[in-house]
Amino acid sequence: MFEEQRHHLIDRILQGTPTVVICSPPGFHKTRLARAAGQGIASSTGLALRWVDALEQARHPDAAVEILLSGKPHVTVVDGSSAPNGATLVQALERLGSAENHQRVILILQQMRDLPLARLSLSNPPDVIDAHHLRLPPQQKDRFIRQFLRPSVRRRIANLAGDWPIALDLLTQWASSTTSVPESWADFDILRDCGLADFIMQEVLPLFTTEELAALSRASLLETPDLAFLASLDSERPDDRTLADVSFRLKGLVDRDGDRITVQRALRVYLRETLDVLDGKSRPETLISLADHCSSEGRLGEATALARRAGRPERIQNYAQSHGALGVCIAHGVSVVKDFVQNSSADVIGRSTVLRMMECIVHMKAGRIRVAQKLFQDLAATVGPDDPFVRDLEIVRVTLMVYGCSLERTGDLEMLRKMIAEQAEDPALGTFLATLSCILNSQRARFDRAFANLIDARTQAKKAASRYNLMFLNMHEAAIYLAQGELKQARSCVAEAQRRWKNEFPHDIGVETVIAALSAAVEFEAGQLTRARNAVRRSAYRMPDAEAWFDIYFAAYETMIRLDQVEHGLGATLIRVEDEAQKLRAQGLPRVADLLVAIGLSVVGEARFKGVSASAVAHWKVPEISATASWQEREVFTLANAYALEQQGRVAQALHLLKAEREVARERGLRRSCLRYLLAEFSLTVLVGRSPLSDSLLREAILLGAQSGMRQIFSEFGSNILADSVAALLEGAEFNEAESQFARTILNRLRERRTTGLSKLSARELEVLQLLQAGGSDKHLARQLNISEHGIRYHLKSIFKKLDVHDRLAAVAAGRKLGLIS
Repeated sequence: MFEEQRHHLIDRILQGTPTVVICSPPGFHKTRLARAAGQGIASSTGLALRWVDALEQARHPDAAVEILLSGKPHVTVVDGSSAPNGATLVQALERLGSAENHQRVILILQQMRDLPLARLSLSNPPDVIDAHHLRLPPQQKDRFIRQFLRPSVRRRIANLAGDWPIALDLLTQWASSTTSVPESWADFDILRDCGLADFIMQEVLPLFTTEELAALSRASLLETPDLAFLASLDSERPDDRTLADVSFRLKGLVDRDGDRITVQRALRVYLRETLDVLDGKSRPETLISLADHCSSEGRLGEATALARRAGRPERIQNYAQSHGALGVCIAHGVSVVKDFVQNSSADVIGRSTVLRMMECIVHMKAGRIRVAQKLFQDLAATVGPDDPFVRDLEIVRVTLMVYGCSLERTGDLEMLRKMIAEQAEDPALGTFLATLSCILNSQRARFDRAFANLIDARTQAKKAASRYNLMFLNMHEAAIYLAQGELKQARSCVAEAQRRWKNEFPHDIGVETVIAALSAAVEFEAGQLTRARNAVRRSAYRMPDAEAWFDIYFAAYETMIRLDQVEHGLGATLIRVEDEAQKLRAQGLPRVADLLVAIGLSVVGEARFKGVSASAVAHWKVPEISATASWQEREVFTLANAYALEQQGRVAQALHLLKAEREVARERGLRRSCLRYLLAEFSLTVLVGRSPLSDSLLREAILLGAQSGMRQIFSEFGSNILADSVAALLEGAEFNEAESQFARTILNRLRERRTTGLSKLSARELEVLQLLQAGGSDKHLARQLNISEHGIRYHLKSIFKKLDVHDRLAAVAAGRKLGLIS
């Protein structure tokens, strides 16, 4: 027990009721707490401390009763878990409660039923300190582990210890006394070597009946035991009822949260590894029986793990055959597909078409497209036209095309429409096929069709109870809204996807990557650079070894490139683009690599409008726009081509190209693309001076920005001419209140204020800004400047206001631009 926790509980006992019950299973340091509290009460009150433990009660069964009824006030600590005359002891406590006296009593129990306290609880209720109060607080535990253990063992020891104090004590002593923790050691090996296994055997197991141990052992074999699943097991007495009773009786070792049962981690490891014969079955028989039941109940990840531990990986082939590769992926997610592959052996995978398909899906979802394509080609060569999985294989081909970001074949969408009609009776496949159609139609900016696919996919997903695909449909909807420049709706969809992920699939890193990419794009468009940067770290920094499709690569990489330019300058950004493009080509994603190159060329072109010159990598070329190109490709390829034409002196041709593409984008509802084309056209027209045409283009851009909330793009074209033109429009143009407010916001962001910035920032604020670029918390900055955290926050607020920014990242960028920091 930690000092902070112990002092808090001692204070509670000192100031509490005359009778205190400290009740928890073994290993929660009850005796240590009772002794310290008893000594504290005796010291503060002058009362004599009497300790009645199991040894004294064995010699003199009435010792505690006689002390309580002696008429002299004492501080009495009683180990009630071994009281031979518990009813008499409770009667003595009841008498004390009805009389005026200064007796203080501390009872130590392992479970509340050790003493018949029901009557006492009604008449003179004691203060009960149970396992909930004695378990290890997470933050104090983390600090303790960081203080005493090497980084290499911290996570493993923390996981094994859980919130059980005795487990942390023994494991920490053991880990700190060993030079290294052998990686080959199983958790059970560690429990035995540190002495925790002996403690469980000697102190914990005697608390359970044979029936309870059987139920606990079965529950310990499962990753997430719950009462509904346990009730469905074929046993003499339902395990759910048994474990529900145990969770009330021995809270701390076995806990219940709703229908979910949690067994203390170390106890679970012990029970799982010491299982020999249960219900007349051998260990492998028990594991396979549970595995089969898990499969029938749809708990497929656990089924595969149990089959592997039973030494029967061939059983996994049966589960795969029953549920199908696509069925598992759609209903349960890619993490469960990965369980199938990881828990199977190489020879079992080689014999199974479904498992080979699953292996392809795992590599595809992890961004290893070249590997996935090779696996698919090898598999396709062995599947004949009459094979029952030929349809699934064709769907995997289209999925691989989507995740591999290949251009679809002309007839792919028609093929998907036909397959959706054929699978009307199979909602799981129906939702998957409709989702693929939604992605392809969205990328082609056919948003009416994409939304129709989205509605169909949701309807089918609900019928199939596919919560996983429902979560992804929120992401696809967010991608559509991003293209349409509807930031509020896009943010709402991302938030809903994130809620589903945290509640249902928190361990799926691929999902987190996709959500973070969309969040990065939304926040960047809205000008929230710090939030965008945090999201980029969880998305683009993981690519290309992460789950993504074309929309996600674009959202993450474009945001990363533009943020890199703000933070590190154009030269460093172009080097980063080249490195990422090479990785993408090696990974089998040349189309995404071409997209990055085009984004890099666009950034170079926009930088010239701000007076920053840089040369693109010599071999960079803008690809041709194909008939099946995505809207993202049309946008960045068009901009890159327009800037190339301008550099060649062919401004009129560049303007013609931008105007033509803007009309196409407007027809398709691509407000994001329209805004970029408008600002590019404006920047080209003002190269020879402001004109009615340039003012018209800028006014239209401001109107579009105000409607959508997209304001960061104005900073990308942030020349002095743009700032002056916005200011002139504010004086003469007719804007409504919202449009005027938007125009003033972007004007404040655009204005060059080096002189005013230098005069406005105080010496201390300049010091804070200098330190800010190195990062660090408010506390870290405060220590460096020897001022309070409140002072740091005050200075930051002033800096943000003076530089007209909203976060630290923007403040550093503004400081660099103004020459305030190097």
